[in-house]
Amino acid sequence: MADPVSVWTPSIAASGLAVYRGRVMPALDGAILAGGLMSEDVRVIRLGSDGRPERETRIVIGERVRDVRVGPDGFVYVLTDAEAGKLLRLRPARG
Repeated sequence: MADPVSVWTPSIAASGLAVYRGRVMPALDGAILAGGLMSEDVRVIRLGSDGRPERETRIVIGERVRDVRVGPDGFVYVLTDAEAGKLLRLRPARG
């Protein structure tokens, strides 16, 4: 048994996990994307050269995130967990 290298307190209630590899959002290349049921966001975790979490940012969704995936088109897709749930396609911000 090994201790975790990263812990969320309070828990984000992680759901869905993907590693971004694509050309649409080059700033995310290699980042781990973790959906959060309680936090209602997608955590973007960047790893250092040693493979350990180095930085973490949030993409606020505003609804419980059930799953996060990278599509073959290079976009990130987020599935929300609600009675009238949504399938969202994230794209780079313009500007």
